[in-house]
Amino acid sequence: MAKKKKASLGCLFWVALILLVLVVFLFNRERINTVLDETGFREYLFTQDTQEPEVQRVEPETQEQDSSASSGDQSEAPRPEEAESESEEEKQVEIKVDTPEEDETAASDSTSDSSSESSEKPRIDKRMRKSALYFVEITDSGSIKLQRIVRPIYYTDAPLTKTLQALLEGLTADELNQGLINLIPQDSRIRKVWVEDSTAYIDFNEAIRFNQFGTEGLHTQLRQIVYTATEFQTVDSVQILINGNKIDYLASEGIFVGEPLTREDVAPTSGE
Repeated sequence: MAKKKKASLGCLFWVALILLVLVVFLFNRERINTVLDETGFREYLFTQDTQEPEVQRVEPETQEQDSSASSGDQSEAPRPEEAESESEEEKQVEIKVDTPEEDETAASDSTSDSSSESSEKPRIDKRMRKSALYFVEITDSGSIKLQRIVRPIYYTDAPLTKTLQALLEGLTADELNQGLINLIPQDSRIRKVWVEDSTAYIDFNEAIRFNQFGTEGLHTQLRQIVYTATEFQTVDSVQILINGNKIDYLASEGIFVGEPLTREDVAPTSGE
């Protein structure tokens, strides 16, 4: 019973003390507010809890490392579009790299084919021979004489044919300046040439039978042909053929060509 009385007396004491403080506060509230405002304690009490702490929160080092690593990975990792563009560029590079190799292989194949073809086919080298061609010079007295001209003739295997073709082609500019002329008709063509028993068989077309200078022109053109052909050591005479056939006379002027002719056979009777 004594303990309960002491406890009740203690509670009454505290209640009385609280009531006394409230009464004092109520009677002195204005003075207390004035003191709080002057000292700034009011602001401290009411703003201290609402303000954020000045100390910043520090994340753990592991989180910073993870975040930096993740950010680094994100910066290094390409975006899907970039990855697609890079893959396309790699494809393009592969195409660019593969194409020259194919070209090189094709070029090497072509060169190998050409080299094999060139090795299979014999190389044909032209040779040169200094041949004598006979053209015509008109002297001051009006007589006709032959003029011997030496030219380089390039051939493969038929130097006589090439020499006679050069005779039919005519004079060069320098030779024309020397006053030389050619009495072989311009439309004359050689069909075939061969040598048998020291006789050169020369097959012409029909144009060789007609000369605008008449009998003298026919005789002179025949001399040009015989003299040029007999410059070769293997040729002593010339047989004229027309379209593969042997004829007796050129045109109707009586120039005989029915047998092989030597230089003596066609030489002028009165001399040059």
